[in-house]
Amino acid sequence: MAKAELTAQEIALIDKHLSGGYNPFFASKEEQEMLNSIIERAQALEAELDAYDETVETDLLKWYKQKFEESAKN
Repeated sequence: MAKAELTAQEIALIDKHLSGGYNPFFASKEEQEMLNSIIERAQALEAELDAYDETVETDLLKWYKQKFEESAKN
């Protein structure tokens, strides 16, 4: 079974996104590529777990970070 994997930089970027501080028009190319990579991994995990019902009312990146935190506890 796949699990969510994030680096400290990626967690910081997700937090920036969730707080409203991320703007794709002003983000660096590195940030844009990193966020795209996180989104792709989150979508893949969502599909693998068939977790569409879990993500319908929340932000996909918030859900992915929560999955990462849950897996870190185990």
